[in-house]
Amino acid sequence: FVMEGSNIEVVLITGASSGIGEGLAYAFASKGASLSLCGRNVENLKKVAEKCVSEGAAKVVEIAADVTKVDDMERMVDETVAQLGQIDVLINNAGWAGYGGIETATIVGFDKVFDVNLKAPYYLIQRCLPHLKKTHGCVINVSSCAPKLTLPRTMHYNMTKVGLDHLTKIAALELGQYGIRVNSVRPGLILTPILEKNFTSDQIIVLTEEYMKKTPLEEKLVTVQEVADVVLFLASSGARSITGTCLLIDRGRCLIVPF
Repeated sequence: FVMEGSNIEVVLITGASSGIGEGLAYAFASKGASLSLCGRNVENLKKVAEKCVSEGAAKVVEIAADVTKVDDMERMVDETVAQLGQIDVLINNAGWAGYGGIETATIVGFDKVFDVNLKAPYYLIQRCLPHLKKTHGCVINVSSCAPKLTLPRTMHYNMTKVGLDHLTKIAALELGQYGIRVNSVRPGLILTPILEKNFTSDQIIVLTEEYMKKTPLEEKLVTVQEVADVVLFLASSGARSITGTCLLIDRGRCLIVPF
């Protein structure tokens, strides 16, 4: 990893087969890191891994795994260490966006969203802790700006992201004694597969147009590359004094309410 003064060598990324996770993989690959790419879509994971190699990654490991399964998460960590020797950065990126309000959302949906968005980051931090202690590594959780906007019909999703930010702060407080930093990023609206799975084309057009009208920094959506740039910084020695931060990357959207 070529950032001056950085000791980052091995990065474990969940949800690495598409969207933000894919972009993060390419960003770290371009810095020469070794990558453990974890996700459910084996075909996509293979494509991302191949591109990471061409982008300059020192070594790439593909791990087909589902973060809703405890055994898979344990295997994810064990295989990463077995093949790459250590873990310097854990990026909890895998996410699920079930939609529905207080009248329509289901308990099954509740469990699914909480399993992916909150329980998995919690457990992976625990499982990676012995390795992060050795490397004085860091954790970066991919949260969202959505809870700041109190959007309708996103109850379960918003609850998990509020919880993830609180987990970030508590973990930072407890793990600082080991030299481990824990931060989260809170991206604004991004056109990724998770959005396309939950909204129709017409709904996406309306959603994006309304979002862009209320961004102080130009009428644009946030890009995956913009998120990757911030995550790279938080993982580097340049952010060595930053921990417990939940950093908005929303082009200023959350300065304007309501939605």
